Amino acid sequence: MTGEEIKTHLQHTWVSFFSRFGRFLPIQEMTIPHILEGRNVVVISPSASGKTEAVVAPVIENTIAALDKDTAPAVRILYISPTRALVNDLYRRLVDPIEYTGLTIGRKTGDLPQPNIKKMPSVLLTTPESFDSLITRHPEVFMSLQRVILDEIHLLDNTPRGDQLRVLLNRLRRIKDRLQYCALSATIDDLAIGSRYFDDPHVCLLETPREVGFELIGSKHFIEKLFSTARERGFKKILVFFNARSLTEVFSQELNRPPFQDAVFVHHASLEKSRREAVEQQMIRSEHAILCATSTLELGIDVGDIDCVVLYRPPFNISSLLQRIGRGNRRTNRLYAMGVYTSRWEEVLFHTFIDNARAGRLFEKKYKPSLSVIPQQIYSYLFQRRRIGSTLQSLYRIMEPVYTQDQVKTVFKELLDNGALKQGRPGIYYNSPKLEKKINYGKIHSNIAEVAFGEYDVIDTGTGQRIGRIFHLKQQFMLGGRCWEIERIDDTNKKVYAVFRGNAPAMAKVFEGKGDGNYSFLLAPVIKNRLFPDLDPLVFPYARDGRSIYIVHFLGNLYGSLLADSLDHEGIDALDLDAKILILNRYKVTNEQCPCPDSGTIRHIISKNIARFEDALGSGAYLYDLPKHYQIEDHYLNLDIDGFLEYLRSIRLQEILLPDFRKAVQKLK
Repeated sequence: MTGEEIKTHLQHTWVSFFSRFGRFLPIQEMTIPHILEGRNVVVISPSASGKTEAVVAPVIENTIAALDKDTAPAVRILYISPTRALVNDLYRRLVDPIEYTGLTIGRKTGDLPQPNIKKMPSVLLTTPESFDSLITRHPEVFMSLQRVILDEIHLLDNTPRGDQLRVLLNRLRRIKDRLQYCALSATIDDLAIGSRYFDDPHVCLLETPREVGFELIGSKHFIEKLFSTARERGFKKILVFFNARSLTEVFSQELNRPPFQDAVFVHHASLEKSRREAVEQQMIRSEHAILCATSTLELGIDVGDIDCVVLYRPPFNISSLLQRIGRGNRRTNRLYAMGVYTSRWEEVLFHTFIDNARAGRLFEKKYKPSLSVIPQQIYSYLFQRRRIGSTLQSLYRIMEPVYTQDQVKTVFKELLDNGALKQGRPGIYYNSPKLEKKINYGKIHSNIAEVAFGEYDVIDTGTGQRIGRIFHLKQQFMLGGRCWEIERIDDTNKKVYAVFRGNAPAMAKVFEGKGDGNYSFLLAPVIKNRLFPDLDPLVFPYARDGRSIYIVHFLGNLYGSLLADSLDHEGIDALDLDAKILILNRYKVTNEQCPCPDSGTIRHIISKNIARFEDALGSGAYLYDLPKHYQIEDHYLNLDIDGFLEYLRSIRLQEILLPDFRKAVQKLK
């Protein structure tokens, strides 16, 4: 359809959604006809490209047409968004255009009063957790449902919350089938994302990227450069992203200078919801303002038009970088962003992330199911069926195809054996009374684990002084260019007591400081090629220094430490150096092969570090309700260990002279 033809089909929504613009954006022209025809769609396009209107307007148009047959008040459209903040922001954006059409709109989140079940809105905005609560307690509200919209699905997919949503949609289909589905996503690698949530998705993909002007500067002159650029370009509103909440507070003071005096705000998850919302409104109303934020503002929360986005240190992956810079200058197709690095290594990461973002290569983690969702959904579904109970076969059906029958049965047996579940009549099961009480207080619907910060303070047992912080705990580790050995771990207070074991090898001085990166292992060859461009992509350099071998890997914290720990367990004297180099003592490279541990060894290492890997992986709130071997399997899947081992077996090593090796890695100081 042409734009004019589409307009004629939007008799009820053109005025309220599009008339002030006078035209459709490309993703809207691409998407709207398919939705009007009743197709299930997945809309994939960059931030601020008009996805929301591309979906909501035709969905409402279809809904109004169907109301000719049934005018009773009921939920017709279920709109699921990842966070409460996004739900509230969507409500502010959509309440006027939707109510103009004659439909009603409402919200259900954990921090809002329970909606009136007897007078539900036509359009219900909610989160996965509140959807879980509603379908568990009042499944009848979905009897008249016609359409489901899944917002920002890329933020949920491949996480426990995404798998929870998949099971919830299965449960919804047992209440009301023949629904139309629409999913919205930012740019992603996996175009099959929609097929995990509903059948026959038609992909509407807008591949044209927004132009990004990205400038990199060192942290030493960051503030002076930011303010001079703001003056030259006439920036009025600046959004600065930090990877730590403490930095937002520190820099809010340092940035508090004209023309932004007394207009520097802070936004992070430790702030009360009311304070965060007040900050969002202040940012919208202010003529000149700077907002210092963490990842809480990576999402599409409205804070007005942003002229410049600053990333202080690289984010953890390419997708996060795109989310952050996508918040800038939503009025045009031009973005200006500034990256601030504190080391040459961070500069390399920035260049790598930016180049691949522009090329559309995101190196996202391969999808693997989160097993920790199984117990949570068993509890939730049995509560929904609390009056009559449920069979194991019914649990199989709601979990398919996310989980196998064997997986569900294994977890179910564990829960039955430990008393979380009970049997009524033969083959009919219920939650235990103790668990029912917990559910009555709403404590069962979230797969978001309590935040457990993974870093530990390191205490020198010889002096009693704090010498730094480490993320991954290995019996021997390097900190400040020196070797330490763990003597005692205080998990309660997040402290490690360590004994000094001597100076680190000379190469360690090249990489003093904290390593970075929980990115995909598949990004390692790309990073390596920036420093060793003459080597083939899967050829990695190594050098000898006496009895030690140094192998560049660039795997980041998670995979680098896991590799070293596994090899060490297999009898190879291995040490990970700052998440970039593997040190092997008294080891001989044969056939140019990279040392590769056995999968069983990796499972053993995981089994000894369940809690600490949970910090890094975000394994969900019900990990410890799984049998122990499934806790290990959950981490194994989440880390894509089979893919990791295949990658290690595919790379080859090439020896280079030690001086050349040193010269190359010196670039990261």
